[in-house]
Amino acid sequence: MPDFACDLHIHSILSPCGSLDMSPRVIVQKAREARLDIIAVTDHNMTENAPYVMELGERTGLIVLAGMELQTQEEIHLLAVFDEYDRACELQSMIYGLLPDVPNDTEFWGDQVVVDTEDNIVRMEDRLLINSADISVEDAASWIKAHGGIAIASHIDSPTFSIISQLGFIPESISLDALEVRNIDRAGELMPFIMKQGIPFVTFSDAHYPDDIGRRRTVLTMDMPGCAGIESALKLLGERNIKTG
Repeated sequence: MPDFACDLHIHSILSPCGSLDMSPRVIVQKAREARLDIIAVTDHNMTENAPYVMELGERTGLIVLAGMELQTQEEIHLLAVFDEYDRACELQSMIYGLLPDVPNDTEFWGDQVVVDTEDNIVRMEDRLLINSADISVEDAASWIKAHGGIAIASHIDSPTFSIISQLGFIPESISLDALEVRNIDRAGELMPFIMKQGIPFVTFSDAHYPDDIGRRRTVLTMDMPGCAGIESALKLLGERNIKTG
């Protein structure tokens, strides 16, 4: 089976913390330059730039998955990744309705912009996206899995907005496909905090700027380059069917 270099944690210009250079066109260009095979667009609590990145990816042979980095009521960041934009859009509709109606302060947080394949502004999002939705991490992960997605706990070695920083441990009851770490070499130090064994570690860029794309990636060995193949490959992590680098 072939290997696929994956970066499943990339923010676009729609995330207020994302650089204004992170348009769909630039994301695809930089992903190709970084020799990535599969990427996911995972903006904060929203996924509207994903279809434009997916369209550009299809033109260039880059596999693009539709995703989101949602923030739960516990202030935990959770990656949700789907094959189809329609499913990601369904999640967005639910999460958006669970966000507090707080306007974005563009001078403080930055713009939140939906941009098309030609760098044209489609619309500006006025509600602040960096906020917690009124849904638990357990319920959010269950929804993602029930709707055919991949659920990955974001940057669990971070001192903020991680499942370990917020809960102190990773409960066995939460349906997770993987645990993202920023420092893969120190992942073993986190084992005492993980109640359920067999959840693999992965590492992605969490890119907010163009040059960050692909600086961390996970290489997956699979026969189907999509969510089903990723899920199967992650289950085989312990058998060395994926490599990190």
